[in-house]
This record gives sequence, structure tokens and C-alpha cells, in this order.
Amino acid sequence: MSSRILVCISAAGASVARWNGKITRCQRFENSDAGLAEFETFLRSVDGSPIHVAVDTVDEDYRFETLPHTSGSDRRQLVERKLKQLYRTTQYYSATLQERDKSKRKDDRFLFCALTDVEMLTPWMKLIEARGLPLAGLYPLPTVTVAAATKLKLKSPNLLIISKHAAGLRQTFLKNGRFRITRLTPLRGTGDRTIDRSFAEEVSNTRMYLDALSVTTADEVVQVVILDQDNSLATLREALNNARGNLQCQRVPREELVLKLRVSDTTLAATPDALHLHLLGEHVPEENLAPATMRRGFNLYRNARLLYATAGGCALLGALWFGFDLYRVNQIEDQAKEAASRAAKFQSMYQELTRQFPAAPVSSSTLQQTVDVALRLRDTARTPDTLFGVVSDALEAFPTVTLSTLAWKHGKYADATAAFSSSSGGTEGPLHEVGLIVGEIQPFNGDYRTAVATIRDFADRLRKNPAIADVKIVKLPLDENSRQTLSGSTATRTEQQTSAQFEINVTLREGARTAS
Repeated sequence: MSSRILVCISAAGASVARWNGKITRCQRFENSDAGLAEFETFLRSVDGSPIHVAVDTVDEDYRFETLPHTSGSDRRQLVERKLKQLYRTTQYYSATLQERDKSKRKDDRFLFCALTDVEMLTPWMKLIEARGLPLAGLYPLPTVTVAAATKLKLKSPNLLIISKHAAGLRQTFLKNGRFRITRLTPLRGTGDRTIDRSFAEEVSNTRMYLDALSVTTADEVVQVVILDQDNSLATLREALNNARGNLQCQRVPREELVLKLRVSDTTLAATPDALHLHLLGEHVPEENLAPATMRRGFNLYRNARLLYATAGGCALLGALWFGFDLYRVNQIEDQAKEAASRAAKFQSMYQELTRQFPAAPVSSSTLQQTVDVALRLRDTARTPDTLFGVVSDALEAFPTVTLSTLAWKHGKYADATAAFSSSSGGTEGPLHEVGLIVGEIQPFNGDYRTAVATIRDFADRLRKNPAIADVKIVKLPLDENSRQTLSGSTATRTEQQTSAQFEINVTLREGARTAS
């Protein structure tokens, strides 16, 4: 919990406490030149902690106003306009939304509060401002009292809390747990013998005032709770119980306050405002009277702490990430060491087993090279499987075509004709797979036209296969070229040719495979 400075200012002086989860030091300064000088000296020792100020004065104003239900900027503008209408002569004012009206219109009910005279407050605030300390807020003391009802678990719908301060007796009335009315009775002019009677009369007047405002009715019972932090109001309870029948009084002595509110007895004895300083440290009220110009330093302070917290969070996240990475690195190193140990163990076992093997004719590296060469030959070798598959597929459609020769070559040839010519050698260029198909038409009855047509259809069938790049008919049973010369005698009889032979050259595409 962040440290802060708690201040309660009244006409009698100022009570100051250092808060760090609890009050660690509490002291009081009188409302005099000497007291202001001591307060200034105290502020010099403050290390820039934010300051929360509670004001206990009779120069205060509280009003409940019902406004049309709005939200966002419309509500802000409406409330600001209402505040300026109500409080033209002071800069210390605020508005707090209390509840929504239960009628059909569902209007908003606001608590407007302000300090109407700040002459008493000004000297103390000037010292705080001169030191440049961040002012977090300025709160009316009755709004701080509301926290006591929550801490002490006071559930009465009509609750009147009485507490004694350096400025006097403070009465704060809560309706259904919400602040409604407050009164401050100064202690000046009240003797010790008549103090209880005077206070009892003031409480009775407050009870009648509540009935007059229609906040309560005469038949309703108001529960009075006395916060007696110095055990000086023991007889006030009896006086109140004997005063009127519609009052029920309960006194909470110092010992019970120490136990239930967890405040030290030493702190309560330091100043009459110590109890409310403790409540202010526990819970900050919503009713902040300090203008935005005075809270500018606190906003900078809060933003700076937010940046520090963000930077710290990033640093912590980075540290955790670094720790996780370091853990992973160590884990991986351990796994690497374990893998190396297992590899060494297996190597030792392998060497132990190989000692029992007979001597090899060659070294293991030579065997490895041999296997690598065999694998490369297997991957790069060419076989006539593709050509055989293509020709076989074509023969299925032509039963009269009979093969006598099927030759295949793989090399650098200009074309298939050059590959199967005895006078042609290899050429520079890409490798080709070529084939020579030699066959005839059987049975053949001397019909050359049909035989030639069948051979050409067979060649077209080969040409349509995706694996074939080129098909060329080299030889037909009858030369159909018109340029050829004829010779012989019509008187001479020749034997009828009994076969129709042909030759076809085939060039395969690079990387082709047998078509299914």
C-alpha cells in the first residue's frame, strides 16, 4: 500500500498523520503562527507523498438536488452548470451521484457540497502548495465519518453518529447508509459540568430538525452511536436515553474502537481527530472538493507511479522470460549430454560386436562407395521398358501387325535415323531414347493399299502416345513416291510378293514413362 500524508484541518488547528497501511506517526499543530511554522517544518520532511486533507468546519453547505437522468458529457455539463449556479464565491465544491429516483422518470439524485468560507483553510493550503506536494483531495469531515458505519457494521436505516473533535461535537446523520445531514457544535463556552447536558440538547434539536425536514417521522426511532475515542462521553449516553423515547443510544468506547477498527490506542490519544484520520486512510470519500488545478500535481504523481509500475511489470516479465529461457537452455544441454553419453555407449557396444566379425576383403569405406555408385546407377540408368510399353499398347489395336525386330538405344543422336545408321556416330547434344520397329503385315494377300494404310494408322497410334516425341516411317512395302521410275516388261511374269514389310523410327520424350 502506498504511503500518504493525512491532514485534518479545523478552526482549532491541524492534525497530521503518516499513513503506510496504518498510522505510523500522529501529531497536532495549533492554529497560530507558531503552529503554522511547525507545520511548514513538518512539510519539509515529507518525501513527496500525496496529501489527503479532511476539513472540519461549520462553513460548509450540503444540498440534495434531483436532475434529469443523463450520462457522459451531457451529465458532466449539467452538473458543472448547477455547481456554478449554487457556489459562485468558492472553488471548493463537488457533486456526487447518490442514487436513481424510483419514479417513472428515473431521475438522478446528487449530493452537492462545498466550503462556503475558506479563510480558516487558506494558510494551511498555501504551505502545502508552496512545498509543491501532490494534493490528492480535500474532503468534508462528515463524508469521512460514513466509513465508520461500514467498519462497525451499523445497519440502522436512521443512524446518527456522534464524534468529538478538536473543533467540537460532530453529528452526522445517515439515511439507509448514505450521508444526509451534519451539524458541528463548537466546544467553546461549554463547561465540563454542563457539557453532557449541552450535547444532549443539541442531539435533541437535531432529532426535531430531522422531523421538520421530513427526513424522519416522529414515530421512527433514530439510533444514536457515540464514537467515544477518549472515553469522555460516558454520561452522554444516559442523558440521551432519558431525553426522548424515539432515540436509542449506543456508545462505542476507545477499547472497542481499537479492537474493531484496528487502530492503536497511542494513535487515538495523540489528537482528537486521530480516529477520522484513520478512517480517511482506510477509505477515501468520493466527495472531493479540491479543484482540478490543485490536483494537477497528484495526477502527475499518479501517472509517474503508473509508469514505474508498468516498467517494473515489463522488467519482471523479462526476468521471468529470461529465467524460462535459461531453464530451457540447461534442459537442452542436459539432453545433449545424455544423447552424447548414449551415443558413446552404443559406439562402444558396436566396436565390441565388430571385433567378433571375420575380416572383410575391403574396408567399410570402399563398401560404402560401392553402394553409393550402385544407387546412383539405379537412379540414372535408362531401360527400354517405356518403348516396350508404348509399342505393346499400339499392337493391341492392330492384330495384323507382326514385329520382327524392336531395337532401342540411349545416347546423343541427332534423330532416330542417325542412331540406327551404321555410318553415323554420336553428336554433341542432349541424350535421347530412340527405337527401331521392323515388322510386316500378316496375313498378306497382295493388297498393298490396305497394308500401307494399316502401317500408317499404326504409326499414328504411336504418335498419339504422350511418351513419344517423334515417329517417322522409314520403309513401306510399296514406295508411293510419284518421282520413282518404273522398269521391266509387261511380257514377263513375276511371282506375287507374299509379304508387306515396314520400318518405323521412334524418338521418346525426355523423362517419359510408360503410359498406362
